[in-house]
Amino acid sequence: RSLENDTSASTLGWVEAERKVTEDYLSKIPFRDNLRERIKTLMNYKKSGIPFKKDGKYYFYENDGLQNQSVLYCSDTLGGPAKVFLDPNKLSDDGTVALTGISFSNDGKYTAYTISRSGSDWTEIYVMDTATGELLPDHIEWAKFTGAEWDGDGFYYSAYDRPVEGKEFSNANENHRIYYHRLGTKQQDDKLVYEDKAHPLHFHSASIHDDNQPLFVYGGGEGLGSSLIMRNPGSEEWITIEPSQDYEISVLDVIDGQMFIYTNYGAPKYRLMTASIDAPQRENWKELVPEDKGVLTGVQFAGDKLILTYEIDAQNKSFVYSRDGKRLNEMKFPAAGSVGISSSKKHDEVFYTFTSFTYPSAIYSYNLADNTSKLYKSTDINGFNMDDYVTEQIFYPSSDDTMVPMFITYKKGLKRDGKNPVYLYGYGGFNISLTPGFSAQRLLWL
Repeated sequence: RSLENDTSASTLGWVEAERKVTEDYLSKIPFRDNLRERIKTLMNYKKSGIPFKKDGKYYFYENDGLQNQSVLYCSDTLGGPAKVFLDPNKLSDDGTVALTGISFSNDGKYTAYTISRSGSDWTEIYVMDTATGELLPDHIEWAKFTGAEWDGDGFYYSAYDRPVEGKEFSNANENHRIYYHRLGTKQQDDKLVYEDKAHPLHFHSASIHDDNQPLFVYGGGEGLGSSLIMRNPGSEEWITIEPSQDYEISVLDVIDGQMFIYTNYGAPKYRLMTASIDAPQRENWKELVPEDKGVLTGVQFAGDKLILTYEIDAQNKSFVYSRDGKRLNEMKFPAAGSVGISSSKKHDEVFYTFTSFTYPSAIYSYNLADNTSKLYKSTDINGFNMDDYVTEQIFYPSSDDTMVPMFITYKKGLKRDGKNPVYLYGYGGFNISLTPGFSAQRLLWL
């Protein structure tokens, strides 16, 4: 029972004793250093993130090989000279501060970024001048499960009361509230926007898609989904869209008074729906893209189009739709794999990353007009040739005869006689499927 007190001397002593036992055992493994050096060599390659565009400039993350965190760069032109916009590795001397998110103000003048210290769930928010990189005095503490949602000359965020000293990382938190912070003011002067005293263990998050648009507040923590309420600009009245937490609901955007809603309400594999902001309640929703055979995992705007990404047999497939719900094209990917897409309703430029078991992450540009892709940036790993390996997908019956997809990756020429050592990995929780992805650590085994 003494271990229930995480800050007691007996608990700290027990942890230190366990650490010594573990380190003593691991230190005696004769090939451990060789493994470490080989993994280090395989991990030491440049990793580039997908570009995203904001106010005519291109931003992307890049890691030169073994950096603790990727650096955010900015360039005036695609592929042109880039400068460091934000280097998370310099946020602390010992590398224990992680960049967890960035958010640009709607006019582009300011950038809010969130950090986590030593792996904690606690979030701090800082603000800097986008053009100069100068840090503003604004600083938010004791926020949690939040980003910065810009509206005018400030932003919304979610936070708890300051915890008891000495119990910042162990006591349960109650009464998650939403505040509005106006630039240039102190946190103690921030305006309380929303709280739910009747449900102190619920979580609340704010979402707003542009200045002078409705503010949406999601609630969670008790059901499998989220409740949803909204408030129109200039109003103090909250309108209930969905009172329960029975369904996953996400308002993707509001365009010309129309809400685009991604949800599993009435569709376990998810669908896309619309509603007027004048009648946003669930009973007024209209189906735009119905549920399909695959699980709809992502929807985003690309110019005047939509890109919908599905998970089908544990791999991604993406399709271009018109805004009125008509399927126009299927995007063609190099193989069975996983994709991440970067696009915006404000321009037609689309980028996507592709990765698979033997494909290190590669970045492509995609042309909406003619449904073609062009390799923009590939990854080169010294001594690795993906053509030396093969990946197959097979299906096997579960105990109830459900066919379960599985991928097998191995070196070409390997005799599959049932006598080879196999590294087998699976997962089965929270409706999460493991889609294909490259791993330098796994490459060591191959």
